[in-house]
Amino acid sequence: MKFNVIIPCGGSGTRTGLPYNKLFADLGGIKVIERTIAAFCRDDVAKIIIPCSEKDEKQFKEIAHNYDKDIVTVRGGATRGQSVKNALAFCDAEFVAIHDGARPFVSKEVIDRSFFAAERYGASVACVPVTDSIRKKEKDGSVSVDRSDYYSVQTPQVFRTQEIKRAYDLAEKDGFAATDDAAVYERYIGKVSISEGDPANKKITTAADLSAFVPEDFRVGTGWDTHALAEGRKLILGGTEIPHTKGLVGHSDADVLVHAVMDAVLGAIGRRDIGKLFPDTDPAYKGADSMKLLEKVISLMTDDGYSLNNLSAVIMAQKPKLSPYIPSMAANLAKAFSTDISRVNVAATTTEKLGMVGREEGMSAICYCSLVALPRQR
Repeated sequence: MKFNVIIPCGGSGTRTGLPYNKLFADLGGIKVIERTIAAFCRDDVAKIIIPCSEKDEKQFKEIAHNYDKDIVTVRGGATRGQSVKNALAFCDAEFVAIHDGARPFVSKEVIDRSFFAAERYGASVACVPVTDSIRKKEKDGSVSVDRSDYYSVQTPQVFRTQEIKRAYDLAEKDGFAATDDAAVYERYIGKVSISEGDPANKKITTAADLSAFVPEDFRVGTGWDTHALAEGRKLILGGTEIPHTKGLVGHSDADVLVHAVMDAVLGAIGRRDIGKLFPDTDPAYKGADSMKLLEKVISLMTDDGYSLNNLSAVIMAQKPKLSPYIPSMAANLAKAFSTDISRVNVAATTTEKLGMVGREEGMSAICYCSLVALPRQR
C-alpha cells in the first residue's frame, strides 16, 4: 500500500520567539523540518506534499532536493485547514497521512501503527493517554475528571484520501474550522480509530522545546598533524595557498590543517587515521590536494550517518602571519562540510619561538570536532 504524506509548514511559530520559521531551527546540526521529512522517506510513501508560505517556499524547495523522494511544495493558506485542503489537491494515493512539521521526533513505530490502523479502519489518529490529573472548570469552581477516558492527540493522522478531501470540501462550505484533521473527518465522514502514539512525539511550540533537544547520538574527535618546512614547496593551509619562502613537506600537498581536520572526523566515526586511509606509499596520493581527500573523509562520515556539528582548529606556526588568511581557510572548510561558517572556527598561534615550530622548522595543527547523527532515511 502506498501513502501520500502532507506536512503543513505554513505557520511561523511566533511562540518560539524566533525571527524565522521555527521549522528551520537547528536541532543539533539538523533543521526541524529535515528531521520530519526524513521520518517519512519510506518505501511505502509515494509522495510528500509541503504546503508553505510564499516567503519560505524557496528554502523548503532547497531542502526537498536533498532527499531521494518525490516532494512537492504548494502554497499554504491563511489557516492550517486551508493549507491541508490546498495540499490534498496534489494527493493521488489511496491513503494520506497528515503530520505536523513541528513534530520531528516521530518514530518509525508510531508511523507504522498509524498506517496499519488506517488501512484496517479507514482513518486513524495517533494518541497518548493523558497522564496528568484533569479538572473541568464549572461556574462555581471545578470538578475532577476521570483521566482514563481521555487522550492527548498527536500526528500522524491518516485517512482515505477521497474521504478526507470530501470532509474538507464540506467544512469549507459550512465555514467549519477545527484544530485537527480528525475533527473534520469525524464531523462529516465517521469515527476515527486511535493508534498508539509516543510521549516522545512532541510538538515544538516554544523556545524551551527547542533548547530541551538532546542529540540521540553525539560524537567527538581529535586530530593532530605536524609537517616539516622546506624551501621550494608551496605553503597550503586549509586549501588556501599562502605566500611564504617555505612550504610544508609531505607526500600530498602537506596541508597540516586539513590533515588534522580529517583525523578528527575519522576519530569521531571510529575509523583509522589518514595514514591508513591515504598511505604515503601509494603513488595515487603523490602531491594530492588535501581538500579532495577531505571530500572522501566527509563521504565516509555521511555514509556512517553523521553530520558536522562544529569544529575548532588551531594552527601552530611562527611565520608567516596567518590571520589575513583565516577567513579563507574557514570558508573552504565550511563549504566542504556544506555547513554554515559559524560552525567552523580556525585560529593560529605562535609558540613564542620555542620548539621546532618556534625555530621555523615545521608547523603543527590540532582540531577538535563534534558530529551528530543524521536522521535515518528509510
